[in-house]
Amino acid sequence: MFLSFLSFKNPKPDLSKLGSETYTRKMKASLFHNRICKVCTLVAATLILPSLAYAQNNQGNGPGINPSVPNGTYSLTENGWVPATNPGQVPVVDGQVPFAGAGRITYIPTGTINGQVTGKTSGVLTASINGQIFPITVKGFFTVNPDGSVSGIEKQTGGPNALLHFTGYPTPDGNTITFVLTDPGSIACGIDTR
Repeated sequence: MFLSFLSFKNPKPDLSKLGSETYTRKMKASLFHNRICKVCTLVAATLILPSLAYAQNNQGNGPGINPSVPNGTYSLTENGWVPATNPGQVPVVDGQVPFAGAGRITYIPTGTINGQVTGKTSGVLTASINGQIFPITVKGFFTVNPDGSVSGIEKQTGGPNALLHFTGYPTPDGNTITFVLTDPGSIACGIDTR
């Protein structure tokens, strides 16, 4: 169908008479123009739309906001091993139990202290700690360090009700933060993505 505008009246034309008006049909200029416009539109869409899929997500970045400073809501996932703290938890390895969690956390920059950006965090997640499921809310604070890393402290409500310490490393655009739990006896890491 690609060359359908070159259709013949006779499905099997006699090529010796091909130049004759009887066997060929001339295309009207308006029909040809319409088809060229459709082809150009299709080519333009094919070239432009994929590049839009890779456009940068600047959610939360406005005038005067450094993109490498956490700002906005991120989905998170984390996993690792933590000390067994709840009654009834049976340590699996050296007093630790496995855990995994997924949720959402919001970073809100609130100012600077000694030239370092500081802010608040809050979020919700669901955690599986040694196979037990816990809904958990967190609230805390963060500071952007001179090396670009982010130090955070978060207090859990629900689950083990722990006070957690993190060090995170945001990408230059601030859309992804990898982090590690820095509390003694814990082996855990995760990622925040907006």
